[in-house]
Amino acid sequence: MTKLALLTTALLGFGACSVEAGGGEDIVDSNLSGVVAGQSWNFAAGHTSAFLSEGEDDFFATLYPTTFTPCGFNEPSGPHIIVAIPKTTGEFDMGFDRNMTFVDDSSNNYVSFDGVIRVDSVTATSVSGGLAAGYDSDNEVNGTFDITICADDE
Repeated sequence: MTKLALLTTALLGFGACSVEAGGGEDIVDSNLSGVVAGQSWNFAAGHTSAFLSEGEDDFFATLYPTTFTPCGFNEPSGPHIIVAIPKTTGEFDMGFDRNMTFVDDSSNNYVSFDGVIRVDSVTATSVSGGLAAGYDSDNEVNGTFDITICADDE
């Protein structure tokens, strides 16, 4: 079983999940924002590990509403999102194999299988695109992102 599948299974065991038909929401062409854990949320920085994503079709990425130094050991606390971002360009529907987790202040996980993710660019050091996804009215985001890909040795 792959690393991402194991993580998804673990998250499902510890959190709630949402499955809705369709999705179909258009990705807005502005910074990723919305509501996470019932709080206004605006993307500021995110990263993924080349090591954790090795051998997978997707990057395992974490996105935060506060700035921080990517690839370090001190990540921000508070509401954030974890998302599977494809390693190739294109537009992809979310589902059981590719999903997003909303994490609240208490580290509760709300897994959403409903949404769409678009990958515009993938380089050795970054991935950019957009997404529109939601779990409920207290957990939904839409917009664009640009995150850092941390090297294997970081």
